[in-house]
Amino acid sequence: MTILWVIVLVVGLATSGLAADKALRAAETLGQQAGLSPFVIGLTVVSIGTDLPEIANSISAAAAGRGDLNVGDSTGSAATQITFVLGLLCLFTTVRTDRTFVVSTGVLTVGALVGGAALMLDGELSRLDGIVLIITWLVTTYIVGHTSHNDRTSQPPLFTPGVLKEVTQTLIALAAVGAGAVAAVTAFGALTDALDIPEYATSFFILSLGTSLPELIVDGRALRQGSSALALGDLMGSSLVDATLSLGIGPALFSTEVSTSAAHGTFIVAAVVAAAVLVLQSRSSHRWPSGLILIALYLGLVPLLIA
Repeated sequence: MTILWVIVLVVGLATSGLAADKALRAAETLGQQAGLSPFVIGLTVVSIGTDLPEIANSISAAAAGRGDLNVGDSTGSAATQITFVLGLLCLFTTVRTDRTFVVSTGVLTVGALVGGAALMLDGELSRLDGIVLIITWLVTTYIVGHTSHNDRTSQPPLFTPGVLKEVTQTLIALAAVGAGAVAAVTAFGALTDALDIPEYATSFFILSLGTSLPELIVDGRALRQGSSALALGDLMGSSLVDATLSLGIGPALFSTEVSTSAAHGTFIVAAVVAAAVLVLQSRSSHRWPSGLILIALYLGLVPLLIA
């Protein structure tokens, strides 16, 4: 049965990842047709698209009463994307940054993580807590969108014959993401129960790596095409989404209990994300030295969270 659950987990994550990429491509097209800037497309459309696995996992985990799994995957992804994923990309290519965008998004993400951790200290993420986190995402996204450089793209007509097809493909892909996430969460929960291992730490390091694959694939593609603005917008935006919308959407529907380990771990994640933001705002372009520092920050989480 353990082998069977591992297969279900891998298939579920793969399905979510592939479907998220399909939904992302369609959503990207809609964002460009709406005339949004690369930063704003990355911050909103792309970050939501690449975070669909985490969002679906949050709902599935909360419905199953697995609060630590939601917290581990959501906050783990927030840390993974801004440290490990971005660090890997810096090892192979140059990542150019906008300091204003990095600082504004980074500060708000750290604040959201600290706020989320504070909400967990009572041992629960209630429906009200979840709603607060969702509102936090809406407010912070609005703030970042209005304080960053927003050079708009050329805007073709929004309602063209191809739009209906893009919307249909997006909805079908979203359904596939949800199905894959339900399978992955069910399998992961069964594995942690069968092996008697801590749900929070394992979901933080294992499940979050799987659900962060869309960011690695999509942003690697964006950097190869010379779109650092879109890639940076997605990575920073995804961390913000994970710290707010992804963390809160499941509890907003189903109140869940969480452990003290999850709350304390989220405070640690906030500190690591803050350190990563300091690295990113230190210069306007980053290569392998920055990549090694960011990966080291991620690896430093292992002993801290296990302890």
